[in-house]
Amino acid sequence: MEAIQGQSRAQGMGNSVKKLRRNGWVPGIVYGSDMTNQQIQVQGKELDAALRRQATNKPYKLMVEGNSYDVMVYELQRHPVMGNILHADFKKINMNEKVHTTVPVLMTGDPELGVATLVRHSVEISCLPGNIPESFTVDVDGLNIGDVVLVSDLVIPAGVELGLDATEVLISVLPVKAKSEESIEAQHEAEQVAEAAGSTEQSNRV
Repeated sequence: MEAIQGQSRAQGMGNSVKKLRRNGWVPGIVYGSDMTNQQIQVQGKELDAALRRQATNKPYKLMVEGNSYDVMVYELQRHPVMGNILHADFKKINMNEKVHTTVPVLMTGDPELGVATLVRHSVEISCLPGNIPESFTVDVDGLNIGDVVLVSDLVIPAGVELGLDATEVLISVLPVKAKSEESIEAQHEAEQVAEAAGSTEQSNRV
């Protein structure tokens, strides 16, 4: 389990939050059913590093001034342009109680024919925090147009329950899209222009 170091933070006005961010801190909050909401701050670089080492849907150990909390990253607010984290919400959990979360669906390989398309990018699961898989990876090698991958085709670890119907489609193999009439017409025009330019160039050389 990845550890995240934090500090208590006094709730202040917007200017103080902006100052925190300028100094490399990310304001945040940790809360749970058995505790009052606690304002915290974590170093942005350290938080980014922890999130790169471990998927955000798995539990983390949050350390705040001698106190240790098992938490899930409930929400991350990012800058719409820069992408840096502006605020982080952590929810305290009990490692012996099931949690509900989502797990991404990933694809590997290439179909024999057609293009594999994700119908669902994630699936809902329920399990103990320590059993949460980082992802479900599906190999689409050898599939053909019209083939589908269903929820029932996933390899589910022991202790993990899915929140989807077994017959729901996750991946579908579709034909390669034919070019639209507009794109074909534009291509023909470009070819004609190029051909005319070539003829003019040859005439000039003569």
